[in-house]
Amino acid sequence: MRKLILVRHAKSGRKDPELDDHERPLNRRGERDSITMSRFLMEQDEALDVVYSSTATRALDFAQTLSEFCGYSLIPDLSFYTFSFDEFFEILRSLPNAAGNIAIVGHNPAITQAVNFLSGAEIANVPTAGIVALTCEINEWDELREGCAELAYFESPKRLLNGHTI
Repeated sequence: MRKLILVRHAKSGRKDPELDDHERPLNRRGERDSITMSRFLMEQDEALDVVYSSTATRALDFAQTLSEFCGYSLIPDLSFYTFSFDEFFEILRSLPNAAGNIAIVGHNPAITQAVNFLSGAEIANVPTAGIVALTCEINEWDELREGCAELAYFESPKRLLNGHTI
């Protein structure tokens, strides 16, 4: 049994048209939401081995907040800067087996598609700063396949505010 927590980066700014997509920082709402969701994850008391993050500024800033709040090791990795489900799924299947419980901070649509593929959920969109925890009935990461996971919880800043937790 393994735990996979998929996190979509928090809200980023789009004010500077000269700024490359990879370099876009969190906006004020994104900074606030990253703290809110880091507190939420800390309260879940997840025993994570590591947090992987896209190297995009907006993802890495959120992942650093998450790491600091929860005391998790953080590994930035350029390969997680992908929006493609196929690429993302192959990365998931190549995760190191020494780490049984992993969080990944990444990007849509890959995050939402992975959640739905692995769990059979029908989540239309994991929103910015959304966190989805999956319990995977596998022994090694390369055993990931369609429907192998159960949705443990799905949370976002707006859902927390409205009191809707799965």
